[in-house]
Amino acid sequence: MRKHSIVTIGACALAISLAMASMSWAASAPAAPKVPQGWKFTFPQGDAKAGRAVFLEMKCYSCHAIDIPGEKLVARSRGAGPDLNVYSGLPKEYLAESIIKAHTIVAAPGYTVKEGRAAMGEYNHFLTVQQLIDIVAFLRRGTKAEGK
Repeated sequence: MRKHSIVTIGACALAISLAMASMSWAASAPAAPKVPQGWKFTFPQGDAKAGRAVFLEMKCYSCHAIDIPGEKLVARSRGAGPDLNVYSGLPKEYLAESIIKAHTIVAAPGYTVKEGRAAMGEYNHFLTVQQLIDIVAFLRRGTKAEGK
């Protein structure tokens, strides 16, 4: 019986210590964070060469026309997606959103949205953040004004 009592007393002491520690932490918890004034998300620079490799590996050219020097790409669904050769001037954030989120507005004239979504769908489950950053850099490779 004595052994059981020591274990019970030890468990109670541990529970009391944990409760007191959590109350102490709650009392000293920092104020809720606030977004700094003037903060704005800017899409990071990427590696166009790495983005080219991901673009080819994922076979994005299957639906999108694009000229890549040194590559002879055969599109299985030519015209299913917009010609990406002219997308280099679009903002990086738009390009990224177009890849990871089924967007409701397609930048290329002549492409329609069905049932409120672009046909491309969402690719956020297939790419790492770095791959997304690099594909966007690849798509913008011809852009003079990188700040767009």
